[in-house]
Amino acid sequence: MLPSNSALIQRAEYITKIRKFFAKRDVLEVDTPLSYPYPVSDPYIDAFAIDTQSGTRFLQTSPEYAMKRLLAQGSGSIYQICKAFRDDPKAQYHNHEFTMLEWYRVGLDDMALREEIAQMLLILKPQASMEYFSYKALFEQLIGINPHTADLSSLQKALSQHVGDIQGLASPNNIECLDVLFTHVIEPKLKAHQFVFVYDYPEVQAALARVMPDSGGQMVAKRFELFYQGVELANGYYELTSAIEQAKRFEHDLHLRQSLGKAAVPIDQGLLACLDQIPECSGVALGLDRLVMCLEGYADIKEVLYC
Repeated sequence: MLPSNSALIQRAEYITKIRKFFAKRDVLEVDTPLSYPYPVSDPYIDAFAIDTQSGTRFLQTSPEYAMKRLLAQGSGSIYQICKAFRDDPKAQYHNHEFTMLEWYRVGLDDMALREEIAQMLLILKPQASMEYFSYKALFEQLIGINPHTADLSSLQKALSQHVGDIQGLASPNNIECLDVLFTHVIEPKLKAHQFVFVYDYPEVQAALARVMPDSGGQMVAKRFELFYQGVELANGYYELTSAIEQAKRFEHDLHLRQSLGKAAVPIDQGLLACLDQIPECSGVALGLDRLVMCLEGYADIKEVLYC
């Protein structure tokens, strides 16, 4: 399917405004390879593999690993608008090939990065409303549990009570319980709002974010997600820069992949080797197609991209 001419024009206008936004802030635009020797270790993200004469490479699910190598060599704050690929079925809000806007801001924590994102969004959609909720507050209000302290039994009970049986999840783990509760119970409630930032995720969902105590002393992942009327647009981190801790998380991911019956993936040792040289920074990946789709009122992602 081909996007309409109006969709092409709208998309180009968004990209122009985004580039001007970063130029005013002296954030450098970069261009990294679309194929990379290492896929992400995340058990819930599947990459496309390419067999080449020099070995297997993977179409990037995000340019994160390559961009972090640039940060480690002293690039300063950087951004990229690029294609990304994920081996998931096509759906209303997902295509296997899509456009990602990813950026890293040296010297900013996750809170400051959220504010910068809000500033950019107000350029794209003036007078838009921005709301902020902690992950804990949403779970306590809508499900009645503390997601940071609830054990697996409590999470499975809440899942059964609020969602029921999920095909393929006979015995869900903590992460799966939290994910399904969020997507089936909380996300539908966000449809009544415009832009919503959800922040301070449970430690088990830290991924590549650092873990720190919140204002009440609870250890939380300094991670956030951005939604527009219930549609997830972005995922951001106060970036982990400890090679030792990241190696532990990679190993945990590999064990979880094995338990889920998924193939092991090679670990990017080069990334681990340079991680301690990455400056204090926060980063975010935003789905550009979804953003255009949502703000311009398109019903399906195929209306705003060539697919």
